[in-house]
Amino acid sequence: MEIKYETTKKKKLTIPHTYTIIFMLIVLMAALTWVVPSGQFDTTEINGRNVVVAGTYKLVESNPQGISNIFIAPILGFVESADIIGFVLLIGGSFAIVNKTGAIQAGIGAVIRKLNGRDMLIIPISMLLFGLAGSVLGMAEELIPFYMIFVPMMCSLGYDAITGMAIIFLGSEVGFMASTTNPFTVGIAQALADVAPGSGLEYRSLIFIVLITISSLFVMKYARKVKSHPETSIIYDEFRDINQDFSSGFTSVGNLDTKKNIVLLIFGIGISIIIWGILSQEWGIANIAMVFTAIGVLGGIAGGIKQEDICDTFVAGMIDVVSAAFVIGLARGIVIIAQDGRIIDTLLNSAAMMLQGLPKPIFINLTMLFEVVMGFLIPSGSGLAALTIPILAPLSDLVDVSTQLVITAYHLGKGVISLVMPTSGVLLAALTIAKVPYSKWIKFVTPLVIVIAVCIMVFLTIGLYIGY
Repeated sequence: MEIKYETTKKKKLTIPHTYTIIFMLIVLMAALTWVVPSGQFDTTEINGRNVVVAGTYKLVESNPQGISNIFIAPILGFVESADIIGFVLLIGGSFAIVNKTGAIQAGIGAVIRKLNGRDMLIIPISMLLFGLAGSVLGMAEELIPFYMIFVPMMCSLGYDAITGMAIIFLGSEVGFMASTTNPFTVGIAQALADVAPGSGLEYRSLIFIVLITISSLFVMKYARKVKSHPETSIIYDEFRDINQDFSSGFTSVGNLDTKKNIVLLIFGIGISIIIWGILSQEWGIANIAMVFTAIGVLGGIAGGIKQEDICDTFVAGMIDVVSAAFVIGLARGIVIIAQDGRIIDTLLNSAAMMLQGLPKPIFINLTMLFEVVMGFLIPSGSGLAALTIPILAPLSDLVDVSTQLVITAYHLGKGVISLVMPTSGVLLAALTIAKVPYSKWIKFVTPLVIVIAVCIMVFLTIGLYIGY
């Protein structure tokens, strides 16, 4: 008698949709408000910013978040994120107009032809430039428009959408992580801790060089493998059509002509104005959006597009990025639940109590990991500094660790979680523009995150013994 054995197929682990993940996190945060006691620090205003006062923590009346709070959190998130949501929509519409002129495609095509097989150089050079933008100027949201250029460009060169996205996102976020003079992290933290502005630059510069080099090599290794064997792309099986969508606009790229050159000139002047505004006028995203909108309108006119087509293209461009705008507001709902439930200060106080009296190497590395956790709840780098530095800086004196090193642990920890956190508006916008699922990004970036985390711990530990 023949015996038949039944074989069971292994079920493939699937990660839920991004919207599902965010909603689950909202529910989880609401559940925590029923378990974690509500507490609050007193605050004071320093240079127009509300800053917590160490030693003032007290329990307050609990405010657990219920079902109605869970479902109202997203709309409140849209309200609080209105500026960045509007920015993303305006950028999407403006870039759609510029793209319709064919100037960007023709310009990239000209660059590709000049590279003549040396396109791999785009990765380290661009990541260094974006890294400096993040490290020196604290640029993140301001770089969102560049995803619309780099993703299709890298796809047209035979790479994939993840490669194009990683060049900008990893470059800027690793730069933001290893901040050298970033005014929104190091600048604010040093001011709050009464540390000399700009001090410690040499060691932070070394950290920046090492981390941006590791990240560039990581992306180059992946890109080289994808170009040689496209089937190894993380998005190949289910999403290989993504590359075809992005690269299709480059299959019949025309040559540059007078109209296209004028459009590129307008684009270049606009970018120069934005850089000037950020460096000398302290521009925010509202002013940057203003310039990009002008670039779109003027570029469309110079490119010979009729006014009806300009309007229709602008609307179509906004529709293309509306999903990115939506997830930004939705993710903000997680933070709103934690704030309204008054549990953030309780978590901060508990961590501060736990860190007291620990050996120096344990203290500094747990401080970094604590900033990783708090960075999940507080996506803003400056907001996280205002919340944690006034509490952690005095603790450093108790364990004989320099405040400078605590500041470094703060921005390194904030940077690590920024690479993967689903509450990051920049990450979600980048993923949506590149059409890369969150689960695929996690699979791609996890090995790099582990390596960077180990390097950070080494740097922090060494910093204890070199008098940093």
